[in-house]
Amino acid sequence: MNRFLPALLAVLVCAFMAQAQVRLVTQISYQIDNGSFTDVDVADGATVNWNSVIATTGLTDGLHQLRVRSTDDQGRVGAVTASFFATISNNFTGQTHVITQLSYQIDNGSFTNVDVPDGSPVNWNSVISTTGLADGLHRLQVRGTDDLGRIGVVTDGFFATLSNNFTGQTHVITQLSYQVDNGSFTDVDVPDGSPVNWNSVLSTVGLSDGLHQLHVRGTDDLGRTGAVTAGFFATISNNFTGQTRLVTTMEYRLDGGSYTLIDNPDAPIVNFNQLLSTNSLGIGLHSLDIRSTDDQSRVSPPSRVLFIVTSPIVQGQARYLTAAEFWVNVDPGPGNGIAIPLPVDGAWDEGQEDADTVLTGFPIGLHRIGFRTKDDLNRWSATTIDSLIVGPILVIRPGASNSVVLNWQSGPGVNQFKIYRALTSNGTFALIDSTTGNTYTDAGIVAAQNKEFYRVTFETNAFSTFRMPDMSPEATKE
Repeated sequence: MNRFLPALLAVLVCAFMAQAQVRLVTQISYQIDNGSFTDVDVADGATVNWNSVIATTGLTDGLHQLRVRSTDDQGRVGAVTASFFATISNNFTGQTHVITQLSYQIDNGSFTNVDVPDGSPVNWNSVISTTGLADGLHRLQVRGTDDLGRIGVVTDGFFATLSNNFTGQTHVITQLSYQVDNGSFTDVDVPDGSPVNWNSVLSTVGLSDGLHQLHVRGTDDLGRTGAVTAGFFATISNNFTGQTRLVTTMEYRLDGGSYTLIDNPDAPIVNFNQLLSTNSLGIGLHSLDIRSTDDQSRVSPPSRVLFIVTSPIVQGQARYLTAAEFWVNVDPGPGNGIAIPLPVDGAWDEGQEDADTVLTGFPIGLHRIGFRTKDDLNRWSATTIDSLIVGPILVIRPGASNSVVLNWQSGPGVNQFKIYRALTSNGTFALIDSTTGNTYTDAGIVAAQNKEFYRVTFETNAFSTFRMPDMSPEATKE
């Protein structure tokens, strides 16, 4: 007989809004390790003990994936929730293993290994090196290695860096857009930077009673549209006879610590911003888990959000460009590319500059070109990359026996050419042949036609190994 190692989640129903309609869960379905879903009838709205519901007979010792979904008293099937559990048999003699090493990766760079005290908590602020990182948001990926040398899965997160020279500018929300049940987005012009009461903004006219999906996005004073945030809300008509539930207690934990219980005044809606204290948190990225209990002692599933704690806001200062460079096919790194001459106005001294650079000497093939700029704090921008294809130079000459001979150049990664012919320069070019060589003879065409137009095309997915020479003034001095 197998048994669960940890206790599993209970399926609970909790009302979060003042006018929500309570629906009861009548059936639970679960799936183990991508097998078939198993349906389990439950007492309407009752708490479910998963240890007594899930059948683990025949499962091997170790970790298993569990997917759960529920069906309410209107026959509506909920979203699937994924989790993990472990099974052990009576003969299991496993040993607890501890983390001995952590590895982290910033912005898709190389992983850095950190030797940590075996099994001890780790303060990431003292472990991660941020030297050389640009101000702003960065992506962090973390994985652990245990005392058997086994490497765990990678966990994603984000953090922000802020140098003493940071002069960023704060921007405010000027417009909100919302979408209900996959309909069209509705734009709402809101007071710049002010809190928004969605109850006074969201139009529910014409919506049916029940649960609805809500998508929200904001636009700032630079016209930049933010990411879409998803949520749910419920609508009820005047004929609704359901009972509103009250939130009696809230629990939260920060960065995976222990839950802190808050006995808030019983209410259908609780403003959690007034309950959470962040004064003791360090600067950087933090996770927040929240769950609540209603007046029927039903505990909600935990909800997780991420937030960033920063130092006091610094007034922004305009920056200007001091240099620009480009590279072809191979990126030598910021500051090592080909310098772009002075801009059109003769000086790098503005936030936006116009510059023209003529490039010649490209061999046939596919080329990649990167461009970046540097500001007056010597910070290089992200690289803008584009590509171009240089085609073959076609030479046409008369041949023997009323023929026309075509010759062209070749390039790296090109081994197939197609030859097209038309009666006029703007006419329809028809494919007449293809070849892997660099020449083609159109036999007898002079006797048949007075004039012909030709095209030779090719396809390539391989970037050329050609690299532009150093064009900086220092390199061109004699």
